[in-house]
Amino acid sequence: MEINPFALGVSTLVDRNVGYITQIIGPV
Repeated sequence: MEINPFALGVSTLVDRNVGYITQIIGPV
């Protein structure tokens, strides 16, 4: 499977956003 740098960047951005939101909301 060929790695797509753009897709990798998007997934990384999503992971960062999810972590950021999780820190704000806190553990459920």
